[in-house]
Amino acid sequence: MTREQLCELYGKPQQFDAFFADILRKSLMWKRNGAYELAPIFPGWIEVYGGGSLDDPARRRMMEEFAAFEDWLLRLNIPPVRLYMNHVHSRTIQQLPARMSVTVSRGKKSIALDEPITAEQAVTTAGEIMPMLERHADQLAVMNCFCRTLRRVKGESCAFDLSLEGCMMVGALSEQIADSGIGRKISLEEARRMIADFEQKGCIHTIYHYGMDTNQEEIAICNCCVDCCFLYHGYRSGSLSQILVKAYVMPEIVDENACVGCGKCGNFCPTEATWYDKKQKKLNFLPAHCIGCGQCAVQCPFPVRVLRRNERQVFVRTKRRTHA
Repeated sequence: MTREQLCELYGKPQQFDAFFADILRKSLMWKRNGAYELAPIFPGWIEVYGGGSLDDPARRRMMEEFAAFEDWLLRLNIPPVRLYMNHVHSRTIQQLPARMSVTVSRGKKSIALDEPITAEQAVTTAGEIMPMLERHADQLAVMNCFCRTLRRVKGESCAFDLSLEGCMMVGALSEQIADSGIGRKISLEEARRMIADFEQKGCIHTIYHYGMDTNQEEIAICNCCVDCCFLYHGYRSGSLSQILVKAYVMPEIVDENACVGCGKCGNFCPTEATWYDKKQKKLNFLPAHCIGCGQCAVQCPFPVRVLRRNERQVFVRTKRRTHA
């Protein structure tokens, strides 16, 4: 609906301006193509609103409740629930669009691909971030990372020592979060530097789209690590997390003899799709678990892997929890 239609629906013109401003400040609605639509809950308005300052008592209370919810999801991972969810989602995976996409920025380190990449095809076939930033060069903003903010609420810190500020908004939503004080506007050059730095430090670039549908326009770039991310850390620790993403690249082991067994690939992989088995002295890779984040190639100090273009949907089932 347009602003005028919403005012008419509300029915109290004298009170509408204050009400409408509060709704936008809490990110319960997002602007798109000149009109407004309800935001999804999570991923959605909870993440955007939660990325603001914790000096706001209402925001802090919401984050405290969400921290309790995160712990509850870990306790809920018991065989009947886990098996049921995995079964249901495995049956319906082909009928659903992925909720988010995962890309590689190729910022500071050149990653080989089997075919050249052009600006026009980068997002749809190779999953590159830089052309995405260029398309939204005049509408870029950054705010605090919801997941790292959640860690602070719980009295924890990021093992990767990443800055609190790290979640990027692109397009119309960037204007909204800047106007509401949740985030700040940034230039294209600053966005490029941040993305390259985040990738080098181990971040996974997860792209959120309108309606949680990867067929729709992108709205946010989440740069989170396996230590803090609600989704990826949740999966690795055995929370009731399931990953449904659209991936664009697939790593291929081309020289296993170059592997020195440092284990970096396993430390940075969000879905435990690759690891080095020290007992068997073997490098392992599970393609079905790979979401194409490229961290195994970015972090490896040797030319063990190359990234191949491979567009696909990936569903990673909830695993058994690793601790109580």
